[in-house]
Amino acid sequence: MTNLVKMRRISLAAIGVSVALMLPARAETFKSEYVVTLFGLSVAKSSFTTQVNAKTYEISGTLKSAGLAELFDDTQGTITASGFFAKEKVQPSAYAVNYTSGKKKKRTALGFARGNVVSVENLPVIKKRDPWIEVQAEHLRAAFDPLSAFLVRATSLDGVCNNRLRIFDGEVRADLVLSPVATATVKTAGYSGPAMTCAIRMIPISGYRKGKKQIEYLRKNTNMSVTFIPIGTTGFYAPVLAKVGTQIGTVTIRAKRLEAVQ
Repeated sequence: MTNLVKMRRISLAAIGVSVALMLPARAETFKSEYVVTLFGLSVAKSSFTTQVNAKTYEISGTLKSAGLAELFDDTQGTITASGFFAKEKVQPSAYAVNYTSGKKKKRTALGFARGNVVSVENLPVIKKRDPWIEVQAEHLRAAFDPLSAFLVRATSLDGVCNNRLRIFDGEVRADLVLSPVATATVKTAGYSGPAMTCAIRMIPISGYRKGKKQIEYLRKNTNMSVTFIPIGTTGFYAPVLAKVGTQIGTVTIRAKRLEAVQ
């Protein structure tokens, strides 16, 4: 099921809901679990451990193909992100993802400084095909990794969707423009209360071949959304649910568990 690999960036970004956490004065540990479904069938699952205090955060997780997907595409991966909170904003420090799909292995690592991406490692090296849109230095200023980007600061639930997320996954640099859809009440292990659903519009910036079908499909896609919940009284919000329309169906990423364990 090669389409599962093609959805890697979407799934990993959306599974960034693992940063749904409170910001306590002392260090605490949170556990979260997510399931990725397609046509109502489980195709991937993940689990995360998040350690956080008032100044820093560290996230480590795993992603694995599940259900029928395992019969066609045995994909397994690990993902980590770390950073700190400065002036009520998230500042990434490092990000890394390692995954294998069958016999293929890939590693991506990002380093940050002063809010900008300052180092990029991709193994194997990205194969570029003309007409390739190169990532420029200005594109990496104030860019976030796919996990940290989804920890959103807002003055109220109504303001969560008034954001433009600048994301770089090591290859593609894109903006995700959020706009409000509706409020609702959600329940999951560790949270029950109000939530805000935002529509997502993807604006590709660089790091891809011009005219690439998958990128063009996502750029025109109007079937993408993410649902945010408040993180205590901190003023931060994080996703608990994401839906992404793809060429083979709608991928849903839903939190099964999200609770403090310490």
